[in-house]
Amino acid sequence: MKQRLVIKLGTSVLTGGTQKLNRPAMLEIVRQCAALYEAGHELIICSSGAVAAGRERLGHPQLPPTITSKQMLAAVGQSQLMFTWESLFNIYGIHVGQILLTRADVEQRNRFLNARDTLHALLEQRIVPIINENDAIATEEIKVGDNDNLSALTATLAGADWLILLTDQAGLFTADPRTDPSAQLIRQVGVIDDDLRRLAGAVAPIWARGG
Repeated sequence: MKQRLVIKLGTSVLTGGTQKLNRPAMLEIVRQCAALYEAGHELIICSSGAVAAGRERLGHPQLPPTITSKQMLAAVGQSQLMFTWESLFNIYGIHVGQILLTRADVEQRNRFLNARDTLHALLEQRIVPIINENDAIATEEIKVGDNDNLSALTATLAGADWLILLTDQAGLFTADPRTDPSAQLIRQVGVIDDDLRRLAGAVAPIWARGG
């Protein structure tokens, strides 16, 4: 049975924990996506990595830790990121299309409907949408926050059957397994409450936001 899947790919997954895109890893992701595509499923990719791609393209410059610096890197890197996705999917004869969103695009009804219609039009033509937050212009007031949240909003926007979040961690732990060897994997979450949110903790890599 055909299903519609939203697949979220964070910066750490796309870079392998480095500061540049890991193209062999991205190719393996595309290979698996192509198998799902050929089986008749509809795919939507929610992709991070624009800032990392921009930093790589500019030779890892030393920049002040400001929002403007990040927006500049995103502006440079977004085209690099899309070129990489397009090149890899083209190996399997699959077309991709880009959609850049901000919070306003999913909160304001007219913009929500426009984004939904564009998304559905791409899927109807068997084009894989590549979705990212519009980091080059988004301010704190209109940011979704990270691609974990953006992928959840995208799943609602698309009426998806599945939301799959790929990460470099095995799952949610009782503590950060990178610093606490006694951390235990929580295999199933029944209720999301404040105690659970505290377990999630903060982001470790400086080039990632979600996870």
